[in-house]
Amino acid sequence: MILQKMTLENFRQFYGKQELEFIPSGEPKRNVTVVFGENGRGKTGLFRAIVFCLYGERRLSQDGDVPDKELQLVNMSAIRANPGKPVEASVELVFNHKGEIYNLRRAIMGMSEGSNVIEEVTDIRLRITGVDGNTRVIDPKDINDVIDRVLDRRVKEYFLFDGEKIERLTRAGVEQRREVGRGIRNLLNIDALESAIRAVRRVVKLLEDDLAKSASSEQLYQLVQRLRENEEAQGELEKKLEQLGEERRKALKEIEITDKRLEEFKEIRHLLEKRKAYEQQLQILEQQASEAMRSMRNMVCKGAALIIAPTVTNVFEYIERQKRKGDIPSEIRRDLIQRILDEHRCICGNEICEGTDAHKNILEWYDRTSDVDVQDAALNLWRYLGEICHHYSDDEDLIQKRIIEHSNLIQEMDNIRHELNRLSSEIGGSERQDATELDAHRSYLQASVTKIEATIQNSETQLKQLESEHERLLALLKEAKLKANRNDELSRRSLLARETLDALNTVHLEFTREIKDVIGESATKIFNELLDDEGRMNLRTIIVNDDYSLEVLDRWGRPFLANISAGQRQIMSIAFIAALAMAASRNNWIEIPLFMDTPFGRLSYEHRKNLIKMLPALSSQWIMLATDTEFRRQEAQLLKATGNWGKFFFLRGVDDGNTMVEEKDINTVYAILRSEEDYL
Repeated sequence: MILQKMTLENFRQFYGKQELEFIPSGEPKRNVTVVFGENGRGKTGLFRAIVFCLYGERRLSQDGDVPDKELQLVNMSAIRANPGKPVEASVELVFNHKGEIYNLRRAIMGMSEGSNVIEEVTDIRLRITGVDGNTRVIDPKDINDVIDRVLDRRVKEYFLFDGEKIERLTRAGVEQRREVGRGIRNLLNIDALESAIRAVRRVVKLLEDDLAKSASSEQLYQLVQRLRENEEAQGELEKKLEQLGEERRKALKEIEITDKRLEEFKEIRHLLEKRKAYEQQLQILEQQASEAMRSMRNMVCKGAALIIAPTVTNVFEYIERQKRKGDIPSEIRRDLIQRILDEHRCICGNEICEGTDAHKNILEWYDRTSDVDVQDAALNLWRYLGEICHHYSDDEDLIQKRIIEHSNLIQEMDNIRHELNRLSSEIGGSERQDATELDAHRSYLQASVTKIEATIQNSETQLKQLESEHERLLALLKEAKLKANRNDELSRRSLLARETLDALNTVHLEFTREIKDVIGESATKIFNELLDDEGRMNLRTIIVNDDYSLEVLDRWGRPFLANISAGQRQIMSIAFIAALAMAASRNNWIEIPLFMDTPFGRLSYEHRKNLIKMLPALSSQWIMLATDTEFRRQEAQLLKATGNWGKFFFLRGVDDGNTMVEEKDINTVYAILRSEEDYL
């Protein structure tokens, strides 16, 4: 299929009749067309026009949840110029397929009704001119079937795609796997096989239900019931995963929309981020201060004891002094002095008379001594107070440390609150408050996505466990059927149906695995040609996993997708899409036009150079939609050097959002384009 010409009339931004001829007459090898324009000039409108003309569809995959009424196709200026009257918008495509010329035209009628515009597809025509020069008109009711045989609508998204799809393919997640899986299944055209599997599965269920009802074996009955429960649980989990994938897609889309709105407030974005960091820091400090306060509360009892610490210390030191003086314990026991006084005789044998100085000294000595119990009590008190005084010291140090710590935290929190007040004052204003709310909304969405992804991961683990259990139950059921009644008609029919289902599943599995290997090998080859030297040193192989996720292996055969750059991801997606297209073409090159919207978004100059060099030689036609940041003088020089560049169209904005298509000579476009240095 080679797109030759597209004619637009009152379609989207294109007021009146405008044409784009993609291939220069008589020069089929110059198969590259560049459509150049700023964002909003209608590049995606051209993309939408092709999809509308071929399939009658107004929506693109990137439209997401945008309501139909916002996807108006009829040019608004044309409607305003004909108040109260219907206006026709149309797209006409002329393309070559296997030597025959197809002329396809689809029209839609639009008319304003109040503030709304009502649209209705009114006309579709297809003429095919054969290689013999004869032209036949196709019945309108057969046109969709004819077009589907040229380019199946189920695979159109892999030949008509945009930068968003390129980026989305390498995201890890259910949505990505579903998209890759859908692409491969559509490519293989295995709907009939999958329909047969579903039909046989229903037959198996009916037969096994009948078998369970009539079975004399309790084991057989139980196995069938467990198998049914397992399959129902798998079905519920698959529905849940699909729902979670949809929720994740919507949340990511909402994040994208929020990011675009936040771009309007980008001058204060750094202030918002700074404030958010301060708020998080304040929250941490508040928790630490709370912990310090709780610790201090627990020390209140010990702190109260510090009130009597001076008294305790004084008592301890008094006893300590008495000990040093020998009064506690006394040098001579009191009972010995009492005996000397009673016997009036010293321990040396001399008599001591009352009233003498010696007698008086002994009496004074007696008064200074205490009894044994008092001395023991004093000594015990001394030891106890000594331990308390030691703890007083430790407790005092700890309490002091906590007080200082809490005081520092309070001071730090006060400083942050002061800074927060200053930032809030700087952010200020209702519009800026909107930005704050948007930022909070984005944080909420991001947290939701994280939660959804965790639930998805958990559900996938449960599903794998159920699948493993399902295999085990099937083996047990087969064994039980044979054991129960080998010659029973119902058992034999049930076994046959189950074996048929197993055989169909095996064919499906091997078929898809084989094509995944083929696509992986082809994508790897293209990937290595597109990579720069540094990428080739580290990255080796693209594989399509059994769960349809894409993976890239490094030179040691280890998964490396999480570590590659955004540009390498984009290259990887382009390689995968090109491999899909080659597999669909059943050839070593792509027979269907690649219509790429903003393919250079994240690519380095080296990657762009390799893509420009390789893709024209790999595909029958390449139509590239680009902005001034993607297609510069450097890219134009590279493309011209290939000898494949045939056409250049400039989308010029005119009044009221209308766009004019202007064809430029490729030798003169350098005056329009900018160079890399212009962006420095």
